[in-house]
Amino acid sequence: KKSEAKKVTTKKVSAKKVASKKATPKKAKKVVRYEESQFLASIKPYTLKKNEKYMNAKQKQHFQDILSSWREQLQIEQDRTADKIQKNVSHFPDESDRATHEEEFTLELRTRERERKLLSKINESIDDLKSDDYGYCASCGIEIGIRRLEARPTATRCIDCKTIEEIHERQQYG
Repeated sequence: KKSEAKKVTTKKVSAKKVASKKATPKKAKKVVRYEESQFLASIKPYTLKKNEKYMNAKQKQHFQDILSSWREQLQIEQDRTADKIQKNVSHFPDESDRATHEEEFTLELRTRERERKLLSKINESIDDLKSDDYGYCASCGIEIGIRRLEARPTATRCIDCKTIEEIHERQQYG
């Protein structure tokens, strides 16, 4: 009788385990996605030295590394999305599942379009580095500043010119 009782108890436990496994939804695979703010926060600040010339070889190399790394991250995400599009199987029996999938897909494409534009700006900044125009305001020609460039490596205007530009935009469209 004891062995029969153990078997019954074991069966009950395993039945509970099976039931709990079915009840719990499968965990979604954790996808590591590129985040612009995370990347910018990860930039190691350049250590300025006293009487150091602005946009010297070390500073240029610092920004070349930042821009190249950023471009590489964005290209990885672009490739990941392209693979996802090619492998996309959208045979959903439920209309709401299909709608959810299409909405997520639309958001993904919108994000990639924004990143495509950012890639273009990064490439322009790399070109500016090569032509010694990087780090100088496109409007007035003064130094943009190392800290501003670290916060926004694709900046083309000094803080004063950018502020004026934003005020004009708000007056025009706002």
